[in-house]
Amino acid sequence: MRLVSRACRITILVVLASLPARAQHGGVSVTMTGQVSAVAMVSAGSPARVVKGDARVSSGPDGAQKLVLSLSGRRGGETQIEIPIQLRSNTDFTLSASCVTRGAALSTLSVVDVGGAGAFVYPGAAERVEVPAPFDGRQGTPFSRNGKVEMPPSATLLTGPPISMAGTPNSPSNMVEVVIRVVLTAPDLEEGWEAELELSTAPTRPTD
Repeated sequence: MRLVSRACRITILVVLASLPARAQHGGVSVTMTGQVSAVAMVSAGSPARVVKGDARVSSGPDGAQKLVLSLSGRRGGETQIEIPIQLRSNTDFTLSASCVTRGAALSTLSVVDVGGAGAFVYPGAAERVEVPAPFDGRQGTPFSRNGKVEMPPSATLLTGPPISMAGTPNSPSNMVEVVIRVVLTAPDLEEGWEAELELSTAPTRPTD
């Protein structure tokens, strides 16, 4: 089986790189080694859910390592949206986020759930995902509830371990699903408001 991205194609996500193969032919010993490229991928999960307010949400990939979410609405006040995404990787990785708004202010950006297990998910992968305190909105975590988020141009939303042992970019059994909550506030404007949330993954170390 293969895990495929636009940028690269990698052969099985298991320990191909770490195990040399040795063969003999005509008395000559030949050692063959392989290398698996490190890759981390992000894609849209199940449809976004508007918890409060009125908004439209659309998403589109920008390569296998980037997902762009377009949010818009016409009502003022607070809008709260929960967006499921899927993460696949064969290496340690980071998920970064950046957000640009027009006519609205980003009040909260947080990770509210991390889950997922399947035949091709490394045991305990979801539990080993780490979320920085300012963005950790999971139940039972000391998430800051002051209603404001200081968002740099690109923020690390979470870091994770290898997730996928095998599979394809569409396999349901080799990914971890993360739910991101976005809260925006806007005045009552005739032209409404817009926001663009960009999520991108990157390996943090190569696979040997």
